[in-house]
Amino acid sequence: MNTIQKFQALDGKEVSRSTLERLVTQAKKENNTEVIYRVSKILNDHPKYTTFNISVKRYATGLNAPRHTGAYKEALTSCGRLRKGWRFIKGRVVKARAKVPKPTRKGLAAPKRKEGLTASGRLKKGYKYAKGGRIVKATSKKKVL
Repeated sequence: MNTIQKFQALDGKEVSRSTLERLVTQAKKENNTEVIYRVSKILNDHPKYTTFNISVKRYATGLNAPRHTGAYKEALTSCGRLRKGWRFIKGRVVKARAKVPKPTRKGLAAPKRKEGLTASGRLKKGYKYAKGGRIVKATSKKKVL
C-alpha cells in the first residue's frame, strides 16, 4: 500500500502522532510531496497534541482549465494562442479584415520627399538635423595649417 492510499485510509479516524510521523518518513522515501506537506502541516500546527481526528479533503489533481466558448473557440488554439486572421481589440477577439489596397494615383505627382531622407524616413548618409528640426547637408571643416 503506498502512502497516498494509507493517507486516504485515515479519513474519519483517530490517529496517534507516531503513526503520522511514520507516514511522513515513508512518504519521504517514496518522494511523495503531497502527503509530506499535508501531514507535516498537521504535526507542526499542533505540537502539543498526541492524537488527531483526521478528515481528508480530496483535491482534484487534473488540469481544470476552462474551455473556450463563442468566438474564442474559433479564434484560439487548444493551447490559447491566437490563430491567423484574428486579433484582440479592446479585450475582445475580432476577425481581422483583409487589407484593401490603396487606389493608385495615376496622373498625379508623387508626394514630395524631403531632401536627405530615405523612403522609410531615416536620414541619408551625409545629412544631419539642424536647429528647429531642419535637415541640412553635413559639411566637413577644412583644417587650417
